[in-house]
Amino acid sequence: MRAMKLAALLLALAAAPAVSQPAADPAGPVIRPELLTAVSPHVHVVPDEFRPVVPNVGFVVGTKAVLVVDPGLGRTNGDRAAAMAARLAPGRQIYVVGTHPHPEHDMGALGFPATARMIRSDAAEADLAGIRRLAGVFAGRDPAMAAMLQGADWRAADILFSGEHVLDLGGVTARLIDLGPNHTAGDTAIWVPEDRVLFSGDVAMRHQPNPAAANASVDGWLRSQDRLEALKPARVVPAHGPLGDGATYMQGYRAYFTEIRDRLRAARDRGLPAAAQVDAVAGEMAARYPDAGRLRSAIRLAQTGR
Repeated sequence: MRAMKLAALLLALAAAPAVSQPAADPAGPVIRPELLTAVSPHVHVVPDEFRPVVPNVGFVVGTKAVLVVDPGLGRTNGDRAAAMAARLAPGRQIYVVGTHPHPEHDMGALGFPATARMIRSDAAEADLAGIRRLAGVFAGRDPAMAAMLQGADWRAADILFSGEHVLDLGGVTARLIDLGPNHTAGDTAIWVPEDRVLFSGDVAMRHQPNPAAANASVDGWLRSQDRLEALKPARVVPAHGPLGDGATYMQGYRAYFTEIRDRLRAARDRGLPAAAQVDAVAGEMAARYPDAGRLRSAIRLAQTGR
């Protein structure tokens, strides 16, 4: 019961309308360098301010190199992120990684100099073939976004890894972790052990989970929460939304998926057909989780039994 209340508190608050929403930026979903904030001795973040198609952009700064996490959508954002990286770590090697290969998390790499090194997991690289269509979807949303994506493509990876990849940035390390399929087929977490800061991507946030990967599973989502919580982070930088403290986001996602699985089992035991199971579980949880599309997707995922 306590876990259910925790999940409801976190995710329902995220889905509820904000009292004051930021005005739409006519220039498109651009990151704002003036918001750069230090969250630990080696980690700086430009928050998304709850704006759509804008990620939280991270910088892990060492004495030898800097790692940029989720550089934003297209060359415009990449130019801004690259300039911030050069200012935070002048003359040092720049590495770039997206927490997953969606356009607003990966395509900003186009704005970085040729000397920067792009990193992807093998799973994220393989996922690009299916994700490329998203650039067209995003471009169709408004003219500013279309202009930002005109002629854009994903930057080729300089470093590919499977499992884990550790970067020695000088006085601080960044551990890149392939989490397997969750939100996408290639979700990557970044752990900064010296500062106990975790970049969790879309795999642990205040927003309701979006299990978009075709090969995702409830068991996989739960395993990812266990892996991330086992790191014992002090701060969590999600792909979108406010930063979290400790394991709160992972606990919330675990409770969410566990409740869905338990309620689905009860609906099956009542003999309900598949479509009615989705309706029943969604009806029971809708008041606390208002994003109906994401909720129903998670229920259907649980129905697969994976």
